[in-house]
Amino acid sequence: MKPTAKQILGNILFAAVVLLIVGKFLTVVAGMPFPLSVVSSHSMEPALYRGDVMPWMPCAMADIREGDVVVFASAQSWGEEKLVVHRVTDIRDTDGERALITKGDANNYTDQAGPHVPEPPVTGDMLRGKAIMLGDRPLKIPFAGVPWLMFHSAVEALTRPMSAGQPQPGHHYGIFIPAVIAISLVVAGAVLWAPGNGRSMREKLHDCILGPERLSGKRVFACLLLFYVIFLMIAASFSYDRLSTSVAIGEAPLKSSLSFDVPRANETSFPRSVSVVNPSLLPVRGMVYASGSAGRFLDTGEVAAFSLKQGERFSGNVTAHVPAGTAPGAYTGNLYIYSTPYWSLVPLSAIEALNDWHPRGAVVALTLFSAVTLATGTFLLLAALSFAVERWRLARGSLAWRLLPLEARMPSTWRRLDRMAASVDRVRHGIRRLFSWMHGPDVDAGGRGTPLAVSVACLTVAAPLLYRGYGIAFAVPAASLAGGVMAYIAGCRWRTQFMRAALLTTTWFAGLYLATSVVHVFRTNHSLLVPLASSVTVAGIILLVFAVLAVPVGLLFWLPGRLIHMIREKWNPVVLLRGCDL
Repeated sequence: MKPTAKQILGNILFAAVVLLIVGKFLTVVAGMPFPLSVVSSHSMEPALYRGDVMPWMPCAMADIREGDVVVFASAQSWGEEKLVVHRVTDIRDTDGERALITKGDANNYTDQAGPHVPEPPVTGDMLRGKAIMLGDRPLKIPFAGVPWLMFHSAVEALTRPMSAGQPQPGHHYGIFIPAVIAISLVVAGAVLWAPGNGRSMREKLHDCILGPERLSGKRVFACLLLFYVIFLMIAASFSYDRLSTSVAIGEAPLKSSLSFDVPRANETSFPRSVSVVNPSLLPVRGMVYASGSAGRFLDTGEVAAFSLKQGERFSGNVTAHVPAGTAPGAYTGNLYIYSTPYWSLVPLSAIEALNDWHPRGAVVALTLFSAVTLATGTFLLLAALSFAVERWRLARGSLAWRLLPLEARMPSTWRRLDRMAASVDRVRHGIRRLFSWMHGPDVDAGGRGTPLAVSVACLTVAAPLLYRGYGIAFAVPAASLAGGVMAYIAGCRWRTQFMRAALLTTTWFAGLYLATSVVHVFRTNHSLLVPLASSVTVAGIILLVFAVLAVPVGLLFWLPGRLIHMIREKWNPVVLLRGCDL
């Protein structure tokens, strides 16, 4: 059996998530920031609106042209790097070094002049990359970052320091929202795991928890454990800070975050202080270990394992001891600081013992222990939920009999409730019918040539709009509506044909953007790893856009055909006798 539209979009969405995760790992390996930014101000309107998501690529100063939209680190950042996305208005040479003059499209002054605190001209040290340009407009995902901005604002409200003597604000209890979301995702995953057989989501949920073929405890626990292992392994790959270290024996120390100068072998350096801060909402536990050629000399005894409450700071000393017989020279490495709230159930002595045994093995062991603990807790919650729902279903039968006298006393109220329930059912049926093409026959049903020709025609309609800078938010709906009319005129009468034309049109758009982006990325003057990381990330973003656009594009294709066919049916009843499911 060939896949339905829902299955195709699900596979594409899964591939997009995998590519984004792989792209994140590649950017970490390449030592570059993740090339994806959420616009948080109005300074670049109308090219970029607040909430737009803009992919970008690392580049050198020689790759910048006047009119490009660049990403650079603000000189007014304190403690945390602040990225600015503005357009280059002028390129200057100062003392033989190239510098950029930038300005937001909606601003009256450049960043380097005006009544505000000016930025210095953007140099190579400040430059992080540039946007993927389509004419004079950057590639973007319109308003896809609005949920992130809302979440970030909520987190800022939750982490705002309390005033002395005042009670905890009520909205701070929102820290339990992630736990509720996690449990909801687990329940949804169990529902989706159950076989379909034409049943509704409610029926599948009931069968999973209370039905005669409910999921076995072992199967549920295995699913939860697998989910938490994958989730915590991915989280562990981002839950660390890294400080560069160097140990110089009889030589000048190298430039690094922590430099240790030891005159000769069999001596110990002066201690260097390392501070650890917990900015998160929850208490954390963590560990510190050294790696690289310098790692074998470093002693992290005071900070090997730590526990921090919310907003707490901890400082400890790290020393370098060089054993006898060590050759003079400069040794380099890194100091890794891991911290996560998921290790809170592990005693500090166990964390320190595992760190002494094998640091990287300790991260894996602690992650697996946390996964088992969380899976067990979630399993017990689901078991309690199953028991509560079963008791409710047993009590609901007797409740109906008890309400009969009340129904007899207030017949008008019950009739109104029945009418409201019928209205809700009609709305649900209309929405279900509107999206029925996603669950219907496979998208290869019907003719192949006509949807392909319609998709090419849609691309020809959208190309001039994109070239004139209208953007994807205007070009895609316009091309989709025109495509629906053209598909009906070309003889398409089945929803699967319209869906094939919509998917092909979305594929053309995604392929066009992907090809433009990859060519743009590989024009940079970097090694292979940097453009590869950027290309994988951009491919994941474009596949994500494809999955998001496919549903509205399919609806916009279907609506004109549906409207035209309804008018023809009213005008000529003979049309009702012809095959059509629009």
